Amino acid sequence: MVSEDRVEQQLQEARRELESAEHGLKAGTEAARVRYARALHEADIAERRATRHAREQARHQRSWRLAAG
Repeated sequence: MVSEDRVEQQLQEARRELESAEHGLKAGTEAARVRYARALHEADIAERRATRHAREQARHQRSWRLAAG
């Protein structure tokens, strides 16, 4: 459960940072564009990590079901 919470927390943080960076783009500065690019990349990684974690959890549940009969 702790790892699920950590993955979910990282995903939420990445989404908040991406939203904040999107608002910062209005400044039109190079720093704002770099921040947005980094936030977009981090959000993508967090999304993939959460998807992989969910897939692994489902696989783990199926394997226990098969073992339990």
